[in-house]
Amino acid sequence: MSSFFIKVFVPGPFFEPLVYVSETPIEAGMRVRVALGSREITGITDGETEKPKTLKTIKSILSIIDEYSIISEEQRDLVQFASDYYNAPLGDLLLSSLPAPIRRGRPIPSAKTESGLARPCTYRITDEQSKAIQSVDESYHRFQCFLLQGVTGSGKTQIFSELIHRALARQQQVLLLVPEIGLTGQMVERIREQLDGQLAVSHSGLADGARARAFVAASNGVADVLIGTRSTLFTPMPRLGLILIDEEHDGAYKNQEGCRYSARDLAVVRAQQRSIPVVLSSATPSLESWHRAELGKYKRLRLSSRPRQRPAPLMRLIDARQDKPRDGLTDASRRAIRQTIDCERQVLVFLNRRGYSPVLICRDCGWVPECRHCDATPTLHKQPDCLWCHHCDHRSKKPIECPKCSGTNLIAIGQGTKRLEEALSTSFSDVPIIRIDRDTTARRRAFQKLLEPVTDGDPCIMVGTQMLAKGHDFKNLSTVIVADADQGLSSADFRSVEHFVQLLTQVAGRAGRYQDRGQVLIQTHQPDSAWINRILRQDYDQIATAMIAERMQFNWPPSSHLALITARAKTLAPVFNALGEIAQKIRALNSPIKILGPAPAPMERRNRQYHGQLLLLGKRSVVQWVLKVTGPWAYKRYGKVLIQLDVDPRNLW
Repeated sequence: MSSFFIKVFVPGPFFEPLVYVSETPIEAGMRVRVALGSREITGITDGETEKPKTLKTIKSILSIIDEYSIISEEQRDLVQFASDYYNAPLGDLLLSSLPAPIRRGRPIPSAKTESGLARPCTYRITDEQSKAIQSVDESYHRFQCFLLQGVTGSGKTQIFSELIHRALARQQQVLLLVPEIGLTGQMVERIREQLDGQLAVSHSGLADGARARAFVAASNGVADVLIGTRSTLFTPMPRLGLILIDEEHDGAYKNQEGCRYSARDLAVVRAQQRSIPVVLSSATPSLESWHRAELGKYKRLRLSSRPRQRPAPLMRLIDARQDKPRDGLTDASRRAIRQTIDCERQVLVFLNRRGYSPVLICRDCGWVPECRHCDATPTLHKQPDCLWCHHCDHRSKKPIECPKCSGTNLIAIGQGTKRLEEALSTSFSDVPIIRIDRDTTARRRAFQKLLEPVTDGDPCIMVGTQMLAKGHDFKNLSTVIVADADQGLSSADFRSVEHFVQLLTQVAGRAGRYQDRGQVLIQTHQPDSAWINRILRQDYDQIATAMIAERMQFNWPPSSHLALITARAKTLAPVFNALGEIAQKIRALNSPIKILGPAPAPMERRNRQYHGQLLLLGKRSVVQWVLKVTGPWAYKRYGKVLIQLDVDPRNLW
């Protein structure tokens, strides 16, 4: 009897598929049951190979799950690229890209889609929108990366709808990525309105079965449009002709668990592999994308104004040194809220800090609680009533008396969204207060339910974190108040100013998108800050130019490329011993890259472990070469120290 040697991708620290033997040939991209050690697992085949000469015994494939390939060659090529670039195991990447039921070897479910409503467009396409649509449409048969840079409220989603309409007319599929689950519902609603075809949705907020049915609908070609978050990028789509990335600057596109890939960057790679256009859309592009557009690598499409001559919101500073905040809000902010509500409009109070208060302090001796597992101060919460560390999730009872001096004069300092909600409820008892943060949206569909009165246009006050800062289109929202603009300027991360500018610009853009001119009030103790004053001028190109110039002085990205090697262990010494050995190996290569560290992580002790880091800075090709020579990096261990690698890190943690 003939034997066939089959390559199989399996989960684990394997950069190449393992070889198993089968009595029958098996094509690539099918699920099989195989033994790995003492476990029986699901793997994905990668075709036939020659009998390995180095293996004395080869395990047999236990069973074949599928009758046909469920993973296309295109998807395997994309995963192969990601594995090479991010130094991550192939099997882990490929299997994690599948919905849980399919990954676990369950039967392939039937496809499920929603039908588009095919309603005619009620908006007049502006000249700028028309030029952008035409430019992308003319590239349908070849690769081209476009940066759609438009001010907030300039109609970028309407361009998406028109591009989707034209792609479907050519019998092509479209992949549309959004950064967060909270943005999916509104995007689906707006795209479905004009869609003459079938739509599928995939994100982690859906049940496993629903995600599996969306996967099947897209991979079978039943779904014309697939909308989802970052992992949706890997879904097979046989007729794929266009990729759209909404809010391309958003950090949620960077995966922070397992392989730390960027879905935005891999979307560009996928478009290039398939020779199709990809559109990156944002009012505040990442400096990497903005810089590539400046160099001509991406083609920039501009939307410089809102449709129907709607003016940009009026932005003004409130000097919190003079108009001192009470319970987080100045008198000027309170007056603006009352005037807005009296006009039957909506208000958004933005504070990017959940919980009740960031600090509990003893007024008698100055004691401040510390997390027992982290170098962090836990946040005071009211529901549940506890001290809650947002880094390791540890919760403890709020003390009744100070453990240091036994005093009972414990007070909460600073504002969180919960405390701000209480203050607003007291001052505006006649107005509905809607709080949107991770605490209020933890349950499935809670986000959409909370926003129902907002989308209905009812006068209300929203209190929220960055979950409300981008992508949302609230027709009756006219006033935005930034409660603490100083919060974003205090980080040591070299990207902190970029993230701060993007967040502040995005949240300001929620105001006045439909009716009266909106207003944005920015409470700050630093009214003379150059960055805040640049934001007031609402010229992102000028801001980006200044940030690029600042970065180039120190050779930070995008003029160079980064790799972050982190180490963690239960004690400190092994962390720095391991990082020291790695740094020594890299220096021995005599490469031109710059090595920063070993150094403690910005938060050295987190979740019961000590963290250290090593930064590599240099040309992309050299950084990649160094990593491959000194790696492999998957699940790398130095004794009891766990090493992790993040290529092109977004945060230096």
